[in-house]
Amino acid sequence: MRLEYTQNLRLEQRLVQSPQMIQAMQVLQLTTPELLDRIDAELEDNPFLESGTEQEELAGDELENEPDREEASLEEAFDLDEPLLEAFRGEGPVGRASNSEEEFDALQQVAAPESGGTDGIMSELRIRDIDAEEIEHAGLLLAQLDERGFLPQGLQPMANMIDVPVEELEEALEDLREVSHPSLGAIDLRECYLLQLEALPGAHELAEAVVQTHFEELLTNKLPQIADSLEVDLAEVRQAIEVLADLDSRPISGFGDDTGALILPDVIVHEKNGKYEVVLTREGLPELRLSKAARDMLEKAKGDKRMHSFLMKKLERARWFLDAVNHRRESLLRISTAIVDRQRDFLDHGPEKMRPLKMQEIADSVGVHISTVSRAIRGKFGQTPQGILPLKAFFSGGQRTSRGGQRSRVAIQERIKAIVDAEDSSSPLSDEEIVRILRERDGIKVARRTITKYRKALGIPASTMRRSY
Repeated sequence: MRLEYTQNLRLEQRLVQSPQMIQAMQVLQLTTPELLDRIDAELEDNPFLESGTEQEELAGDELENEPDREEASLEEAFDLDEPLLEAFRGEGPVGRASNSEEEFDALQQVAAPESGGTDGIMSELRIRDIDAEEIEHAGLLLAQLDERGFLPQGLQPMANMIDVPVEELEEALEDLREVSHPSLGAIDLRECYLLQLEALPGAHELAEAVVQTHFEELLTNKLPQIADSLEVDLAEVRQAIEVLADLDSRPISGFGDDTGALILPDVIVHEKNGKYEVVLTREGLPELRLSKAARDMLEKAKGDKRMHSFLMKKLERARWFLDAVNHRRESLLRISTAIVDRQRDFLDHGPEKMRPLKMQEIADSVGVHISTVSRAIRGKFGQTPQGILPLKAFFSGGQRTSRGGQRSRVAIQERIKAIVDAEDSSSPLSDEEIVRILRERDGIKVARRTITKYRKALGIPASTMRRSY
């Protein structure tokens, strides 16, 4: 083996990101609730940061105790006992308790959930005269339900798994249905409907016959064939279907846990004197500033090199965080303003006037990289005359028209929806016919598969399913 030194010349490009740049990018993509959590964490960790609301609340007390504060030692100023002071001098974390009694809490903006869900079902069972083993079986059954409230595999596999007779599980399932929904734990949609029909008052023989013997034809909207097979009038079949329309297809839906979340708009768009103005919401966001008390302590710590170095790092970090928050605010405002300027027709008239817009166009207008636009709109919402919308909804691909204009994907989807809403339900339009209407009336040339894709995205069934007999 031979060892030797060699020299090589190599030219390469590297993107070196400073800690300030990394922090600015991280803060930029935070949503409002996430930013609130980040601010709280920084206020807790860094004595050089303080909120404006806290400063105002404590202003009177600080003025009264000003002489004491001037004479206070470093230990007393930061309220540190000896072990914490040692950690402080050893560059450990410094805690800072918040004295604000009016901290913003997004949870206070969400209504408390009512008692419900599977826990509510089990609570109802426990207050009944049911033995503990049966309640345990009921809990196991609830855990096996799918998202619709069905047991697709039936009871036998579970009975084998826990080694109990299937009859015991049937009793537990009946208890569950008594306190929740008559079709909970059904094997499939057909059994779900049959169980509900059985529980309804009165007789519904025709509806039961349709579900029992002609369920596939029902799903494909073949009503004339059902009427011929059952030897009844088409009007009677329609009446039976009206009964089925009132039944639940997801028996667990009324007992699901409350997952409602609060949407905090980051941007508010309102019209003033014929122009749209963009402002950033500041609800719950404190006004951050550098703490004067901490800066005074920095001056006092000049005699202790390690302490002074530690405090300088904290001060630098506080400045970086303030710069990152201000950068987020300025970038979001500039990008939102550029978006609103280009989507004025949408704000005036609605989705049909949404123009095609790409992130690169906004990035070029604002003078930033496209990744900055992507980070800035991540998870952000805007309150507009058309409702509260995610900022990413303003970006859409488009299609050129034969008349020299452009229509966005959203606008084309709205046009398809309007065409379907206006069709004759006894003779619904096929996708090919929608293509022809868009070409002749709007000058929009799209392929049939594109219409099918948009129609499915809108939740519009095929023409055979839209037919009304």
